[in-house]
Amino acid sequence: MKRITKGVLRRIKSIFRKKKEVYDFNKSNPLGGNGERVDIQLQKIFEFQKLDMYQKSHFKRYEFAKKIITEDSICGDFACGTGYGSVLISDKASKVIGADIDEEVITAIKERYKEKTNITFLNENLLNLKFDELLDTIISFETIEHFTEEDIKLLLKIFAKFLKENGQLIFSTPYKQERSEGAIKLGFHLTFYIDENKINEWLNEAGFKTESIKYQNYDTHNIQNDLEKKDFIICVARKITDG
Repeated sequence: MKRITKGVLRRIKSIFRKKKEVYDFNKSNPLGGNGERVDIQLQKIFEFQKLDMYQKSHFKRYEFAKKIITEDSICGDFACGTGYGSVLISDKASKVIGADIDEEVITAIKERYKEKTNITFLNENLLNLKFDELLDTIISFETIEHFTEEDIKLLLKIFAKFLKENGQLIFSTPYKQERSEGAIKLGFHLTFYIDENKINEWLNEAGFKTESIKYQNYDTHNIQNDLEKKDFIICVARKITDG
């Protein structure tokens, strides 16, 4: 009987080894824009475990926001992307205004969620929005890193103007994301190395007081007070009022 060599054995194993499928962001995110926006189809029977890693973390952030907004509040979901988060928030808020710069996405979600009468979707650059102390809460996940640092400061001041007295801001951003050739080439992000110090500085300058800072990673997706591995920073801030 001939002895099977290690090389032959490896070839036999390779025949039966299932080829690992290359991850395709847009396959599970049809309005994703090659990684720009997370898209979750909200079904009657929702199965969190079937979401991909990006969807899970994104969903958890909206779940976090929904828990801390007040009943019957008016909320802005700015850089709302594919709108599923606006829908989640609308189950608790009395009205949600979702805004995003991508016209194609806004057109699609207006049709997708046309039965949600307490949501208004706007195709607009956030720097051009105009509200005056209308909102109780602003939610803006994975947004500020898409602006230059100068425009981040401007955007936060605009958010403060939109909020009612004692209004709150809930936002997230990648934690200490390094400037890389790949990130710059994609063009999605313009500001890097965002940490607690930068966030507190920007918020204070814009008229906010930081209430809490939490963290999240792709391992557990849970939002916690501290983590050894930090992929995202999530901040809750309150508009400072005179007196």
